[in-house]
Amino acid sequence: MIFQSKPPHSRFDVVISTPVGQTLSDDFGNALTAIGFNRRRRLPQANGVLSESFEREGSGLCGGWSATERDKLTRDARATLRRFGFTMVPEVRT
Repeated sequence: MIFQSKPPHSRFDVVISTPVGQTLSDDFGNALTAIGFNRRRRLPQANGVLSESFEREGSGLCGGWSATERDKLTRDARATLRRFGFTMVPEVRT
């Protein structure tokens, strides 16, 4: 699980990786959708790992997040990940 920075580097996608054959739970995907992230795409399989990306555009230039959006969405994403058992949740420093 990573927060992948996206241009203009004021926002991130949530990228979840699982071993091939292990699917991401619908509940987890729905929880990310409920806080405003959208399923973006499944990344091609690499080294036995399948990754899925969730994005959220903001109100700023080129879809970037305002400071308020960044604080709220980061807080919401971290709380959602913890709810689903992720213990190593990335921090985003500003």
